[in-house]
Amino acid sequence: MPAALTDTAESHDRPSGAPARVSAGLERSFTQVARTFLRLDIPTDALPDGTSISRTGYWLLVRLSDTGPIRLSDLAGTVELDLSTISRQIRDLVADGLIARTPDPADGRAALLSLTEPGIAVLEAVSESRRRMLALAIADWTDEERNALASGLLRLASGLQSARDLPDDMTAFEPHAETP
Repeated sequence: MPAALTDTAESHDRPSGAPARVSAGLERSFTQVARTFLRLDIPTDALPDGTSISRTGYWLLVRLSDTGPIRLSDLAGTVELDLSTISRQIRDLVADGLIARTPDPADGRAALLSLTEPGIAVLEAVSESRRRMLALAIADWTDEERNALASGLLRLASGLQSARDLPDDMTAFEPHAETP
């Protein structure tokens, strides 16, 4: 692995709980992968019945599939966007028949959002298209490399969530200055 992408040697000997030192190259590489993946186009030819959906709409369908029925305000909190920001997106998804709005049995004044059958079909079509794109990107990798990537990314996501949940004074540390 290129030196610019590896942790520094002293990070392997760090005391328990001490943050790992991460190279600027690793951080930039991960940012580039995340940006590229998040900006993948929605393949209109893969969508059922000529349906169209924006990237934001797709990610809202993903979140709804993860959470199940949820109030709009809770969904806004889950995706960390202002309620006014996602209201229009949700209104469009409801109008397109991809999301259902039903009364909340716990509070008749509120509504729950959930995926409809067409919403599930769109979610699956886009997800399958993205899986094909990933398969092309790693076609020449071994099964071991693919498995290592998958487990490493899951571990990274868990670590990022744990670090994000720490109080600010626990996440501050002096980063190791390293040139790529």
